[in-house]
Amino acid sequence: MKIVKDTNAEYHSKKDYISASGLKMIAKKSVHHYLNADFKSTPSMAFGTAVHTAIYEPSEFYKDYHIIPKIDRRTKAGKELYAEHQAKAEGKEVLDEADHKRILTILENLDKNQQAKDHVLGEMELSHYLEYEGVKVRVRPDCVNKVAGFISDVKTCQDNSPRAFLSDVYKYKYHIQAAFYMDMLNVNKLVFIAIETNAPYSVENYVLSDELIEKGRQEYKKAIADWKYYQETDVALGYDGKRNDDGIIILGL
Repeated sequence: MKIVKDTNAEYHSKKDYISASGLKMIAKKSVHHYLNADFKSTPSMAFGTAVHTAIYEPSEFYKDYHIIPKIDRRTKAGKELYAEHQAKAEGKEVLDEADHKRILTILENLDKNQQAKDHVLGEMELSHYLEYEGVKVRVRPDCVNKVAGFISDVKTCQDNSPRAFLSDVYKYKYHIQAAFYMDMLNVNKLVFIAIETNAPYSVENYVLSDELIEKGRQEYKKAIADWKYYQETDVALGYDGKRNDDGIIILGL
């Protein structure tokens, strides 16, 4: 296993290594969908990335982000002030004042949650490159602490209640990520820190049941097998499903 401190962009550029997000796409859709995905960042995803940085790499936050206060750009003075901030923001991500306040509130709430505080202590954002079943894979956990025996991962969401977050687990295939990270890094515990992005910015901690982890394990192994098949044959499989003699997928009970 190779462990390096590379940038997020460098990590995602290693296309010859399959990641948890790639395996989730293959499991949810197919190898064809993964190869032809048109990734587009959304404002909620960008905000989630900012929250991750603020929690796991606070010393880097203001190096990576510039906060622009609310400015009345209808006035000459406002336009000049905005231009000054734009110049200061060169090479950085921009956050408006409202989003900055949301992040500060999230940090305050996390500081009041001892379980969450305990699980953001470890090695942050390290990229792990290894091989599994003859396939190159990559893993970049938010935080791993092999001494304490855990991996942690922050998930921002609209609703972090048990019912809603479990729905997110199935929707976004977090159980695949959990099983894959745990198996690849030989760590037996992964804690999801679920943080609401709207008031009151609640912070809750979750682990998945053994049964759900095992389901994720079977799904990532099937996805790796499909990916390996593509690498060996150059055939990108489409949707799974029982087919009739004409090769058409059969729907029904």
